Amino acid sequence: MRFKITPKAILIPTISLFLICLVVTAALALTNNVTAEKIAYNELLSKNQSMKNVCPEAQSFDELVPDVLYEGKNEGGETVGYAISTAIQGYGGQVKVMTGIMDGEIIGVDVFYNDDETPGLGKNTSNESFRDQYKGLKADSPIAVSKDSSDGQTVDAVTSATISSRAVTKAVNEACRIYTEQVKEGE
Repeated sequence: MRFKITPKAILIPTISLFLICLVVTAALALTNNVTAEKIAYNELLSKNQSMKNVCPEAQSFDELVPDVLYEGKNEGGETVGYAISTAIQGYGGQVKVMTGIMDGEIIGVDVFYNDDETPGLGKNTSNESFRDQYKGLKADSPIAVSKDSSDGQTVDAVTSATISSRAVTKAVNEACRIYTEQVKEGE
């Protein structure tokens, strides 16, 4: 059996597919426009909460380097810490970390975005038991995952999530570098 190809047989499916793609694209664009402001607002809330988590004594934050370095101040206007936002590629995607540093010492670490990491494994880098390992470590000395090095400052990786643990550690090291270059050298 042979099919006869006519212009009508080609044109009708082509136009139908084009119209479907056009409607779906318009719907996606509309959804993006409707939700973009809410997404940005939620990200800002998450970042502000993360700054408060790593500098709990701060009542306000002054932005020193846009979207990266914030100076936390108490009610009297005294500096009580610096919150530094960094992002590093993890196992499944980007991992965003807020690191609090005061007087050259890490006072807190908060993993405020790791949604692309494996649930039950890489997402465990946001658990307090992992994050608390960084508290008290010095900002002027590199930190490594204990599987990679036993010298210097080390943290234990989350079981079965070494790549995610390394990503958080790299983000904390990057925050320490920013602190050293932007704050410590300016003192």
